[in-house]
Amino acid sequence: MSPVSQEQILFWDPEVILAWGEEQGGYYKGILTDPSWRGINAVQQSRVYQIPNAPFNWLDRPPSINRIIGLKWLGNLLYTDVFNYNMVVEVKDFYAKFYHYNLSDEDAKALLA
Repeated sequence: MSPVSQEQILFWDPEVILAWGEEQGGYYKGILTDPSWRGINAVQQSRVYQIPNAPFNWLDRPPSINRIIGLKWLGNLLYTDVFNYNMVVEVKDFYAKFYHYNLSDEDAKALLA
């Protein structure tokens, strides 16, 4: 959570951007629509992803068991040749095991959208 200027991000020109959604104080939609981000490789290649966050962020804070499913989500997202999961099945299994809640396929897809 270190502050970084947009100029620094432009300089880095990342291939992938993982962002919080607006409900978490992030800028996901802004990255996709703000013209000042268009020069970044990740935006040009449509490789900007909103981190799933229910019931807590899957990669960041607060620290929680959601990081377990977050690692599978991230591996499957970035390295599909190595981590080839059916994420709907994985998410449903995770929520059943850790939250004792049975998600429908539609619920799991909504979390992954």
